[in-house]
Amino acid sequence: MNNKNSPKSVISKFEKRRQMMPFFLGALAGFLALLGILIIVMLVAGANNPISGLFATKTPTPTVTFTPSPSPLPSDTPTITPTAGPTETPQPAGMQSYVVVSGDNCVSISTTFKVDLELLLAMNNLDQYCSIIPGQTLTIPAQGQTMPTRTPIATGQPRGTTISVKVESGDSVQSLASEFDSTVADILARNKQLTDQNAIQVGQILTIRINLVTKTPTLAPTSTPAAIGTKLPTTTPRPTQTP
Repeated sequence: MNNKNSPKSVISKFEKRRQMMPFFLGALAGFLALLGILIIVMLVAGANNPISGLFATKTPTPTVTFTPSPSPLPSDTPTITPTAGPTETPQPAGMQSYVVVSGDNCVSISTTFKVDLELLLAMNNLDQYCSIIPGQTLTIPAQGQTMPTRTPIATGQPRGTTISVKVESGDSVQSLASEFDSTVADILARNKQLTDQNAIQVGQILTIRINLVTKTPTLAPTSTPAAIGTKLPTTTPRPTQTP
């Protein structure tokens, strides 16, 4: 029997292998550990490492997606358009005060303020000559204001009834005498302050006796009489019937 295949020889080889197994496993473990450390170092070293490409994952390329803006939906609520209101008509300016300056006269003042000249004179008790001086304060009537008419006296007043009349622009002693059926002489006699019948002032109060004279009625025009010598047409006699 060969000594190599004897049981003693087989057992001896097995014991030797068993004794070498821990060394082999230790060496294998050390190699694997060293290999793992090497791989980690390569990964940490940078993305350019050729080994890192084996373990790197592909980075997806971002895709730009355009989000459409939402279209405005039609509204069921009707749009209300504001309606313009009526335009206010400017009202005429009210009365105001004005201080006369050098170079002013009643005509220029009435033109500047667009007021009636006679009303301006009446409201400031001025005569037709408009005697104003610089520094004098005038009352300017409202634009569009008109001259008030004098209230007529009641009809049927007894002859010689005395009334008080306020002189207005455009009045004269003659016009007042004609208006109230009086006379210029009686008005001058009743108002001693009047030295001249043409020197009355607007706003002055005069005493007048009315119905002193009777107005002469104006005769209506009559037909023109036929000229002398004009023959009147003759009538043609009708023939008489004989029974």
